[in-house]
Amino acid sequence: MKKISIILIISFLLLISCTKDFGVKVTKPGADLILSKMQSGKWSGATASGNNLNISSGGLVGNYTFDEPVLGIGAVYKDSNGNYIMATPVGDTLYAIKMNAEAKAAVDTILDILDDAGGEAVVGNLISAVIDNGADKIDLSNSDKILAGTNLTPDKAAEVEAILKASANGFSSGEAIK
Repeated sequence: MKKISIILIISFLLLISCTKDFGVKVTKPGADLILSKMQSGKWSGATASGNNLNISSGGLVGNYTFDEPVLGIGAVYKDSNGNYIMATPVGDTLYAIKMNAEAKAAVDTILDILDDAGGEAVVGNLISAVIDNGADKIDLSNSDKILAGTNLTPDKAAEVEAILKASANGFSSGEAIK
């Protein structure tokens, strides 16, 4: 009888432990995965090593130093002349966009006023605009395309749209480095 009651108690505990929600959720790759690639990635025309990014082909040739992460989907780098690039690895390709100080300030402002999901969508849409435009110039004339998937309130959308339009000439020389 003792054995049966012990077996029942163990069975009951196993049943409870197997059906309990421990809060484990499946999520997309975290910022650490992307940022680790930005610290040690290799592409045919670029190499990342620690805080340094060296681009050896295309219009963005130069040495850049890590400035800050961008929502775990990329990073901002700065060269010795005070110019910035925003870079993000997508598969075997590194997408890089040249930004002047005003464009970098615009990205910072957008990320400050939006939550992570909205900011990630805007930055992702900026990168998509580089891909769609042959990687030579970002087209900010269609703000609906840049703001797609952000679910912003009309006030926030207008604020981000104004920031993008004011900095439109600050983004240039987008490249896909494979």
